[in-house]
Amino acid sequence: MKHASLHALLLAPSLAFAANDIVRANGYDDAWQAAWETHLRAVHSPTGKTLGKVLQVGDSMTHANPYTQWPRGGVGKTADDVAILAWCHGAQAIVSDAANPSGFVLAAADVSGSRGFTARGGMDCDEFLDGDGMPHVAGQALARAALADAGSYPGGLRASTVAVAYADAEVAVIMLGTNDVSASRTAAETKGGLVAIIDLFEAQGVAVVISTIPPHIGNETLGDQTNASIRALARERSLPLIDFDAEIRARRPNDWNGTLLGLGDVHPSAADGTYGSASDPYADGGDPATHTTGQAAANVGYLLRSWLTVQKLKEVKAALDGGAGTTGTGTAGTTGTGTTGSASTGTSGTGTTGASGSGSSDVGCGRGSSFGVIGAAGVALALMLRRQRR
Repeated sequence: MKHASLHALLLAPSLAFAANDIVRANGYDDAWQAAWETHLRAVHSPTGKTLGKVLQVGDSMTHANPYTQWPRGGVGKTADDVAILAWCHGAQAIVSDAANPSGFVLAAADVSGSRGFTARGGMDCDEFLDGDGMPHVAGQALARAALADAGSYPGGLRASTVAVAYADAEVAVIMLGTNDVSASRTAAETKGGLVAIIDLFEAQGVAVVISTIPPHIGNETLGDQTNASIRALARERSLPLIDFDAEIRARRPNDWNGTLLGLGDVHPSAADGTYGSASDPYADGGDPATHTTGQAAANVGYLLRSWLTVQKLKEVKAALDGGAGTTGTGTAGTTGTGTTGSASTGTSGTGTTGASGSGSSDVGCGRGSSFGVIGAAGVALALMLRRQRR
């Protein structure tokens, strides 16, 4: 795999000192983080929202049940993981209910044989924009009814209707582009489609997080070009970025095919015989104290993707809360303890902080939660790693 080897060489200088941890996972957009935090707060409408509603928007890799399994019922979650999943209603059972507050449930629910409420198998950007048979429907109640109508729209899903139906969402995590690559659409065409999709959600006051796609076994060159355009789009539009592609290659530079992705397949793997999509991502070589993943996240692609989403949502929530800065992590023994200031919870717990001095609480899930503070050594370590990576 010459192309994969070249990719590994290009990544090697930045990965030589980096761990498979939250610092690197959340660090791909560090160069424009101040801009995306400001942009998210500007886009996000504080009225008419369901607290913590985070849509999961995409193709079969978002509709797939394994993507939801660790957030909904997987093992090994840290207190920070549990808290952010409580905020975004992540631990809900899958039911076909258009009003469910969980974006994981809305994506995975089987409305028909091929789609949920916010994700559809085989969908590319153009199909999502034109609806593939589903019309634009105005008004939240009517839009949700259309999304729930499997008889009239068994395979269609329209971005504008989804955006109207879920204008009460705070955030949408969008990963699209794999089927565009499969259809040989240029990276510029895919980027243009993503721009139009982002515009529809932002027009409803929904903040957008964008993700790269996994390596494409059928056309790795075009897949790489598409991911480069997605990274550029994130920077140009001041959006938070989940770099699924880079995190796959960080763990499997040359052998992602058949490990983190199914053999000869564009889809992430759901199990490898030892680990599954609900396994402990920190076990066997990882460290929950530093949110460093172990062997399960190096072998099960859906587990890795859901873990990455959860980690990025910690930063996104902190930004929406008016929190200041990048989530950092400390080594064992350096983490301080914070206490939430909410009289309704009064819960103590370990918090995290970033370069600007505050971060997300590991227990407070609503607006106004106070923030725990990490020890000075943890902050220094996080800053050192980030400076080196740049």
